[in-house]
Parts: sequence; structure tokens; C-alpha cells
Amino acid sequence: MNAKPDHMNRASDLLMAVSIGAGLNKNKIIEQAVEAMEELFKLAIMGEPLWQHNGNGGMETLNGFQYLREFGSFDATMEQIMRMVEVGEPQCFLSSDCNCNFDQDVPSSFSKLNFEPLNIETSRETTFVEMNPMNIVQLLMDTKQWATTFYSIVSRTTLLGVILENVDGSYNGVLQVMLAEFHQRTPLIPARQCYFARYCKKHTNGTWGVVDVSLENLFPYPQVQFRRRPSGCVIQEVGNRGSKVTWIEHVEVDNRSLHPLFRPIVSSGFAFSAKRWIATINRHC
Repeated sequence: MNAKPDHMNRASDLLMAVSIGAGLNKNKIIEQAVEAMEELFKLAIMGEPLWQHNGNGGMETLNGFQYLREFGSFDATMEQIMRMVEVGEPQCFLSSDCNCNFDQDVPSSFSKLNFEPLNIETSRETTFVEMNPMNIVQLLMDTKQWATTFYSIVSRTTLLGVILENVDGSYNGVLQVMLAEFHQRTPLIPARQCYFARYCKKHTNGTWGVVDVSLENLFPYPQVQFRRRPSGCVIQEVGNRGSKVTWIEHVEVDNRSLHPLFRPIVSSGFAFSAKRWIATINRHC
């Protein structure tokens, strides 16, 4: 497939920037960002059974069904699926290893569930960083500084617009819309591109949150290959100069064009994991 010309990308960016100016769209983006921040904080503080350790370097990953129980739209059909899982009945659900035909493998009563060929990758990492919270927040909210610091992960970034500006000289309450492309240093792993809102909020206990959430549901595209579910970090001040940072990555991605050699490391979530973001911050200190 031929790459999209740069001038077409720029035109798309311009149209996106114009679209976010509409009042109705602004309200929708604000609502989505606030909900994403609430989810991020819950994901940061909750433990088992929502989060589980796997054998991949001790990385924490989400339990998909527990996530649906906590955050999903849990209707009668989904409840029936959960009962099947709990009693061990045969079933086929979307996962990093599942390439099933849902028309054949899922009973007709489940046909209203619109599964897409997107793999879900999740990870969580917590560590102490020798940097105060405000410096970390600035590192993430300044798009140029963010792209420069995380160059090994972020290959392209564009600030498309600012929905909410700061009112106290800090980044507290700032909401901006961005385009970013995430990559690995090999052409055999396709780059991942998406539009998303980035929202920064300081909570009453002095803890900061910076969350990303994709906007493809508000600005639809013919084929979505990558989405960022609520992802980002929660930052707590520790002592005079340090911070405790909990980073969460939760994405949906179409890996069908991925080279088989790299499929295990990418599908496991390790290639674009929270551990990589945390390691980059530590190197920057």
C-alpha cells in the first residue's frame, strides 16, 4: 500500500484543527477527556484481579473481563458471555492471539456485538523518578519537548488545537488535541498514528494526572488502525525532588500487517509498553 503523501496529511490535519473549533465538538471532547481522567486514576490505584502479572518481565497487564466489569457497558448479552467463561464453555473472544470468524464462532444471540480486528495491548509500570511533578508535567504537555524527549517512541507530533487553556500559570486544566505517530526503529513494525485529546489535571491531594484518549469516535475515518484508550500517567510528589510515576498504556491496534518475526513482542504489548515510557523519563533525569 502506498504511503499517504505529506500534503494530504497536512490537509487532514488542517481539517481536523478546524473541526475541533465547533462548540458542540469542544463539549464532546471535554466530556470524553474528563471521563478518561477518571478512568486513568482508577486504573492507577486498583490492583488484582483487574491487573495481573505475566511472565513477560513481570509486566502488569489488564484482565480484559475484569476491565469490562469495571468500565464497560455491561448489558445482558455481555453478562451471558461472562457466565460462559466462568463455567468453561467454549467461546472465542478477541485477543492478541485470536483470529476468529465471529459470524461462525459466536452464537447468533451475540451478533449485535460489533467486534473489530483490533488487538488490545495493555501494560502498567510504577517507579520513582528523580524529577519533581511539575517538570514531568511540562515534559508531557509541551509537544516539542515531548517529541524530543521520547524520540525513540514518538516519530511525529502536531498540536492541532487547545480546547481549555491554563488559568493559573500551570498546566492544570489544560486540554489540547494532538496528532502523533508512534514507532519502533525498524520498518518491519508499522508506525501507529492517531488523533487524541491530552488532558492535564491537578487533584486536591497534589497528585497530577496526564491522560490521552483517542478521538476517532468523534472524527471518524474510513479505517481505524490504532486507538488510544485512556492512557497516560499519574504523578505523586515524593520528598523535595522526586516523584512516584504510574504509567498506563491501553491501546487497540490492527497488527495484521505486522511481520511474523515481531508478532510475539508486539502482540504481548512489550514493544510499546509503559515500561519503555518510564525508562525514557528516567534516562532524561
